[in-house]
Amino acid sequence: MNGMNFIARNSIKALVALIAIGVVGMVADRYLAASPSASTSKSTKADSRPRVEVVHPRRITVAQRLQTNATLEAFEATDLFAKISGYLSDVRVDIGDHVKAGQVLAVIYTPEMEKELAEAKAQLASKQSSLERARRDVDHYKANITLQDALLRRREELSAGHWISDRVLDEVRANAEIAKADLGVAEANRALAADEVDLAAATVEKTKALLAYSQIVAPFDGVVARRLVNRGDLVQAATATRMTPLFTVQRIDIIRVFCDVPESDVSHLHIADPAIVKPFGFDGKPFIGQVTRFSTRLDPETRNMRTEIDLSNPEERLYPGMYAEVSLEMNRRPDALTVPADAVASDGDGSFVYTITDNRITRLAIKAGLTDNGRIEVTAGLSEETPVVATIQGVPPPGTAVQPPMVSENR
Repeated sequence: MNGMNFIARNSIKALVALIAIGVVGMVADRYLAASPSASTSKSTKADSRPRVEVVHPRRITVAQRLQTNATLEAFEATDLFAKISGYLSDVRVDIGDHVKAGQVLAVIYTPEMEKELAEAKAQLASKQSSLERARRDVDHYKANITLQDALLRRREELSAGHWISDRVLDEVRANAEIAKADLGVAEANRALAADEVDLAAATVEKTKALLAYSQIVAPFDGVVARRLVNRGDLVQAATATRMTPLFTVQRIDIIRVFCDVPESDVSHLHIADPAIVKPFGFDGKPFIGQVTRFSTRLDPETRNMRTEIDLSNPEERLYPGMYAEVSLEMNRRPDALTVPADAVASDGDGSFVYTITDNRITRLAIKAGLTDNGRIEVTAGLSEETPVVATIQGVPPPGTAVQPPMVSENR
């Protein structure tokens, strides 16, 4: 009896153990079915083909861009020199002062030249008096000729009636000839006096002109960039061997931006091409301008062409002498068909992209154009509807089967 009870108890324990193992197995199966690794394993077994990302070509505006360094200069700048020698009696401006065209910047004291002007004026007055006397002499001799001609006609009438002798008639004729000769001399003296007056007047005007140089004036509206003299300084007239400026005046309401375009790009450069100018160390927004002029010749040493961009500078935020970075936009092409630069490769057969045809990688030859902002222009071999593999790096070789592609709209 005890043996039977022992067997029954062991059988019950074995049955409970089997039930417990079955429950644990069911829970484990459910856990494995819900775990990601299990799902991935099943999915991998279901489809082992690689997956690629594709994009559709987009139409945008592209351009050939050139990044180069530039120098900023004043639109106009001039050094002002002394035309005459003397002491500076007045200096009216300093650096940074704004001046107007014709404004007096400094005055040179020249007492000797003022005396020369007074002497020239006195000489002119004397020559004008001499000319007036010569004119009166001409009038006098003209009147004398008229008188002598009248006497001659009267004497000739009397001589015809034998009322006077031939000797008296000859004397009258001689007096008429003398009067004509005197008139010729008087007219010559008058012409000489007129020439002397012109010479004296020219001397006066010359002295006045030189004396006008005693005032140093601004040639245009601008800013005084340099002042190299002080009141009381002795300044010498500028010559070919001695050129010391008194002031430098610059016009900066417009700034010239000078940059050099290399030989490889000059054929694409045109007047009015957009330009972005960003001065070094300048925290504000870049300045937008356009190509204003270029030299139409290349420097034989650098093979670069000097190009200028004019920038309006009404607030005078730009200063001559600054350096800047310039981005020139040349050969602008609107509505160009483009793909990401990472999608294009090239070899000995030319440029190409990868596309997906019947879920297989396919090589597609294209003709590439400009590269701009990470995109490449495609001028032939591609349409807007063609799906293009977003990046060619790491893509399986042509003919490889792939999963249905994922289309990206962010490239």
